[in-house]
Amino acid sequence: MLTKAINELIKELSGYVLQPGEPGYEDAIKIDNGRIHLRPMLIIRPTMVDDVAISLKFVVKHHLHFTIKGGGHSAAGYCLNNDGVVIDLKHLNSISFDPKTQRLTAQMGVIWNDLYKYMQNTGTGLIPIGGGCPTVAPPGFMQGGGYSFVSRTYGMSIDSLISVQMVTPDGHLRRISEDSKDQDEKDIFWAIRGGGGGNFGIIVEMEMQMQQPKSKLMLAGQIYYPLEQADEVLGYYNEWVELIPNEMAAYGYIGHQPDPVDPSKNVKVLGLTPVYNGEGDEGIEFLKDLLKMKPLHIDLRNMTLPDFEFFNGHTTMVKNRSAYIRSLILPEKGMNNKVAHVIKDYMNMAPSESSFAVWTLGGGAMENKAPADTAYFHRKARFIPEVKSIWDADKPGDAHSNIQWAYEFFEKMGEAGNATGAYVNYIDPLLHNWADKYYGSNYERLVKIKNKIDPHNVFRFQQSVGSPFNPPAGPLTDLSPLNRTELESPKLKSFVFDESVTQNA
Repeated sequence: MLTKAINELIKELSGYVLQPGEPGYEDAIKIDNGRIHLRPMLIIRPTMVDDVAISLKFVVKHHLHFTIKGGGHSAAGYCLNNDGVVIDLKHLNSISFDPKTQRLTAQMGVIWNDLYKYMQNTGTGLIPIGGGCPTVAPPGFMQGGGYSFVSRTYGMSIDSLISVQMVTPDGHLRRISEDSKDQDEKDIFWAIRGGGGGNFGIIVEMEMQMQQPKSKLMLAGQIYYPLEQADEVLGYYNEWVELIPNEMAAYGYIGHQPDPVDPSKNVKVLGLTPVYNGEGDEGIEFLKDLLKMKPLHIDLRNMTLPDFEFFNGHTTMVKNRSAYIRSLILPEKGMNNKVAHVIKDYMNMAPSESSFAVWTLGGGAMENKAPADTAYFHRKARFIPEVKSIWDADKPGDAHSNIQWAYEFFEKMGEAGNATGAYVNYIDPLLHNWADKYYGSNYERLVKIKNKIDPHNVFRFQQSVGSPFNPPAGPLTDLSPLNRTELESPKLKSFVFDESVTQNA
């Protein structure tokens, strides 16, 4: 029965499908996190936006679990599934730019690397408010909020979003913006700006406002200190970030770097990644006191932001190794001495030298919008730490100790830094009270919108909006949520889409 339906689907699509055993299937199920071993029954690769609506109707008609795959950077592997269908947007990669409005329109099979290069080739010097990892794709990144090195100047990535073209749960292809006249569409546009990917439909195209940097080249690079200096460096940094202009961002890194004396060995470091949206000599002035703290290594360059993303962006990738990832939201003054002690303690007991933590610096223009203006709640966040516990994919026996380490590390850091939540783009299947921590008081509205526009719960996964899943607090006793994308649940109730695929202007 299903074989016949798949053959009919193949005839109807402009794109194509992959099944286990076929060329390309194994590559298609590889994502950045090599811990994820999920094998869908079918991978659909649309080549036209109409294919996406056709694919959605297929999975609903046959009561199949499905997930959406963009760049393949889902921290928990929620872009894949076991024995279901993956709608892979890889081949929707058209890009255009309007120089009059300075807006870029891109289909959602692209990655940030594509958009950075495209804008470089326009010769305008304009940049998107995009991600620090160039292989991440915009749809998941932006639906979760989206932090950029220049977000302190221009706002979050979602603040540059003008409109989207998306297939909504009713199977219709719609163009949606803040100016949409339909109230449901207004609600959807609010929800997709921070409500997380995979909840409200399939975005196939985004229109984004580009920004003009303050200077042709930015000051960007790395400053590394021995981990033992964490108290001194973070003590200064915690106060310094409240005094710097919005043009300055300084992210953090905690991990290992080659020993400058003996590169065959690694040393534990605390690093800062400053990016100044302005002239280099101005940026250096703000860094003077940090440079006086006897860094182990300094590498500062004058370069365009896209070039820095190409140069630096791959350093935080998992690269098919096994990983467990979680996050925190820390408030103003949250990177305090207690946090410095937690960092030193846990980095000194890390089971794997490959593991590291990073943090994003909030503040500035990101606070220009109130928490309820978009679905992204954590507008007042000052630091957004992320830990990536990484171990050899060929050593599954190492999983428990590495997961336990990262879990306890961020539990302790959260207590020390008075954490106010977590970041949905680093989605964590072991996070207790995840709905409150990701969405705060916006969650109630998100659930109402979800129930109205998706009454049959077509778009669902283990931590989708409205899911009853909530892992327990306290010591880890159950790691099974890391190995699935969906809770056991009744099949979808039968319903019929409108036969027409409509597009609302």
